[in-house]
Amino acid sequence: MSDLAIIETSIVEAIDPAFVKKTLSELPFYQIEGMLNVRAVPLPPTSGERGLVLRSGETNHITPLGKTQLSQQLGVTKVFDLRSDKERASFGPDPLDIPGVEIVCVPAMSASQTDDLKTTYARYGGRGDEGFVEFYRELLENGVSAYKAVFEFLRDEVAEGKGCLIHCTGGKDRTGVAAMLILDLVGVPDEEIVKDYALTRVGIEPVREMMAQRFAPFLLDPEVAEATVGALSCTPSYMRATLKMLREEYGGAAGYLKDCLGFSPEDVAKIIENLSAKEE
Repeated sequence: MSDLAIIETSIVEAIDPAFVKKTLSELPFYQIEGMLNVRAVPLPPTSGERGLVLRSGETNHITPLGKTQLSQQLGVTKVFDLRSDKERASFGPDPLDIPGVEIVCVPAMSASQTDDLKTTYARYGGRGDEGFVEFYRELLENGVSAYKAVFEFLRDEVAEGKGCLIHCTGGKDRTGVAAMLILDLVGVPDEEIVKDYALTRVGIEPVREMMAQRFAPFLLDPEVAEATVGALSCTPSYMRATLKMLREEYGGAAGYLKDCLGFSPEDVAKIIENLSAKEE
């Protein structure tokens, strides 16, 4: 069975522990104590001072050692929290006491999407690729402030060796759209973008049972159980279809940055240069 086929395992089924252990022990994953699904966005190699661009799920269980790993070992200076205010209140805020790390709270979803998950899951999760394309299109529209903040960092700070972490709750949807935009902008092949998206299924496996408990009201509700499984899945075709939509409707990530986020052509060129300078 291929890696992508394993990654397509339903959220209600376990993945082979040996495969999970091996995958999580290798790059792009990083083991940060108290965090889940931490990995590097797979950017092209560089000979410059580019900081790490990391993605993850929620950070509210990070330990003191994890804080040291994140800030001192990995060089993270800014954390972009894409969750809603209600999510932070429900599941815990970011650890605001990490020395030298700024926490930027910029919700990427509308309040209605996060406050009424049953409706959100029913609307998007049960419709396969079509549902996720609609969902991710709405993230692109509603998340303008969030994604602009991320790309301002990539324009102004990442080339100085400063790293960032982008996260939401599970690290799949809002964070996945951010990673998609970054990778498409620098020309990473589609299947690498798809794999990066789908790897969240492995990244959340250690907390799969906890997540099942958190979302049990929906997983046990006959009206939305199937749609909830779909909404929590990391199916590769979701991202393939979204990339197609991104290019057809926005002109790719570069078009989105210029037309929706307000970056100039010079800004976009600078971001690309910062992220994709080739090794000498």
